[in-house]
Amino acid sequence: MSNLKSQAIAGVAAGSETQLMTKWPSIAALGLGRFVGQMMASIPARFILGLPVGAPVGALLYFIQKVTGERFTITNKSVQRWTGLGGRMIQRIELSDIANIEVRQQSGQEFFHASDLLLLNAKGDVAMRLEGLPHADIFRENITKARDASGRTQDSLNTIKARQKS
Repeated sequence: MSNLKSQAIAGVAAGSETQLMTKWPSIAALGLGRFVGQMMASIPARFILGLPVGAPVGALLYFIQKVTGERFTITNKSVQRWTGLGGRMIQRIELSDIANIEVRQQSGQEFFHASDLLLLNAKGDVAMRLEGLPHADIFRENITKARDASGRTQDSLNTIKARQKS
């Protein structure tokens, strides 16, 4: 007989925090990156004329973003903002504190297929802003799924505890 325990999400245990997904923002998180995006989107023959100008600037911004920027992590308990290269957490919001998630695209982000995610609390206030996420709707969906799974897990644990007390 096996001693393995069945888990709802492979590798995730109810009592511990486990990283589910990490995403780096694109250069569309930066004002200059959004400006480059606006320029590239407005050039009719962007691949011919824009490449010599846009590529070096984009590469420089990409490097700057990795060194000085942030990264965003979803765990089975929270959403976190971390310094890009350092190991310092900047901000954390519990999944249970996220009431709604809005996707907002700033001018210049559409070229990079990026948007900002606004994590709203129950009062409708922005609890955390994740800027310049490529394909932000996918990250939004993953946060929503993690939040819903976390809530169901907590409900199940509460039911088990109540049964054990009886």
